[in-house]
Amino acid sequence: MDSLSQLEFEQLVDGAKALAYSLRGPRVYLTTDHKVVKIFRQKGWMSSNRLLPYALRFERNANRLKAMGFSSVTVEKVAKCRHLDSHLVVYPLLPGETIRELADRPAKQQYALARLPGYLCKLHNNGVYYKALHLGNILMQTDGSFALIDIHWTKFYKRPISVNNRLGNIFNILGYAEDHASLARYGLNRFFVDYLSCCQLDEKHKAILLGKLRNSRSFPELKQLLYTTS
Repeated sequence: MDSLSQLEFEQLVDGAKALAYSLRGPRVYLTTDHKVVKIFRQKGWMSSNRLLPYALRFERNANRLKAMGFSSVTVEKVAKCRHLDSHLVVYPLLPGETIRELADRPAKQQYALARLPGYLCKLHNNGVYYKALHLGNILMQTDGSFALIDIHWTKFYKRPISVNNRLGNIFNILGYAEDHASLARYGLNRFFVDYLSCCQLDEKHKAILLGKLRNSRSFPELKQLLYTTS
């Protein structure tokens, strides 16, 4: 892992646009040559980040996703910035827009949402649990394919992920008001029918998943969900 001095870091982000902030300042930059600089601040001394920095996890997860056939970023640099008590990754900006960004173009977003259940099934059936899942972290690239872009909280299993992890992904999406509204416009029942038709769960576990969706206290509108393959 490289180590960047304060001067080298300042040169790296000189003229860059800050895309996201934390309480400690900018955490994502877009440089003038279209590179993304993502900063991972160190946490407490007991944090697992001290043992395996999030920047390294980000790089490893990107490589593993691509090895499995899922599009993601290509990390060019991982570095430590002692003056910021942080690590960072640098990668070229992927062309495209997130599904969330398509909200002001309903036809294009509806097209993306129609394909999203199949994409989620592919992730889940291949043992990929993408904990930060929401419509702002799934990019629809210029060729129409999807890519994952904020991936340090990704876990990989040797078998399809559990019903509870699938629910965790679904509830995480619904927990964002703008994403919830987009799915409601698309049709919640339509979305879940499509997901259940390709999730490779047996009928028992489909029934468990559907029951937990219907009984969610956080999203009472799911009580009306119907599942049919016809």
